[in-house]
Formats: sequence, C-alpha cells, structure tokens
Amino acid sequence: MSVLGQVNRATCRYPRLVQSFFIVLVSCLTLACSPQYRVGDHVLVEWGSDKHIYPAYIVERVSKTRFRVTFEGYPPRWDENVSLPRIKGWVSEEVVHPPPPRHVRIARGIRKKENESSPLSRYKVGDRLRVTWRESVYRARVLKVLSSDRILVHYEGHEPAWDEEINISRVVTRP
Repeated sequence: MSVLGQVNRATCRYPRLVQSFFIVLVSCLTLACSPQYRVGDHVLVEWGSDKHIYPAYIVERVSKTRFRVTFEGYPPRWDENVSLPRIKGWVSEEVVHPPPPRHVRIARGIRKKENESSPLSRYKVGDRLRVTWRESVYRARVLKVLSSDRILVHYEGHEPAWDEEINISRVVTRP
C-alpha cells in the first residue's frame, strides 16, 4: 500500500459524508443563485431553431425549473413549457419583435421572399430614396435590406459599379 493511500484514509474518515455535503451545498447554491420567476412575469425567452429572443408571459409554473409561457403577439396555440436556461431575463423596456420562428412561418404558410422588407428596417426592396454622398444628394433605389440600419442602394442614372451599402443615416427623404 502506498503512503498516499494511507494519508487519504487518515485525513478523510468519512469520504461519502463529505461528498454528500458538497453535492448538497452546490445544489443549494445553484437554486439560490437562479432568478426566481413568477406567474405573470414578462420575460425574454429563446424560441425556435433560430434561437431569437421573444417577449413572453409566464402563465404557469410546471416545476421548479420549468414554466409554461405564452409568447407576446401569438395565440395560445404556440404556448410552450420552457426550462430556466431558455429564459434570458425580464423585459425591462419595449422589445422589437423578431420575425416569427421557422416553425410558425411554416404553419402559417409564410415564405421569406427576397423583396420582403426586414421587420427591423423601415425600408424594403424597391423603395426610392434620396441619399447623401460627399455633400450632394442623389436619387437611389433599395436593392437589398441588410439589417435594421444598413441597406444596399443603386444610384439612379449610374452604372451598377456605383451600387453601395449605406447606413440609413445617409437617407435624406423619400422622393
């Protein structure tokens, strides 16, 4: 028998008791540190395969770590039981709603079209705009919505080589 084996036995007479104590301690700390959500709370929940965050209300406590939520703007048909890791916190300000998750779009028969505007942008493909470029204003047409604040434009009367990705802060007005 090694010296190390003798030391371990001598220093730890109750290894199962110590192990059990640490398991209880860790589980208590985990439960104590997790947020305490209640029925009626307005929370942010990860929903769908694209993992967007959606506002929802807790309508029922299913267990200590699972809640039934109803997603804001969706009928009860889409209510789900969600676990604590999918709840990302409380809603503290107005939330911009992301597009419906893939399974909702499929059920509703919605297909994303290329000319469809981004739900987060006020512009859509084909919109005519006036855009500033080097202190001058030019007429342009939206070719693609890239994000809530970026669009791809084509300057009217110019060749496609001048097409440009711009920030919407450069848009003066619609003509």
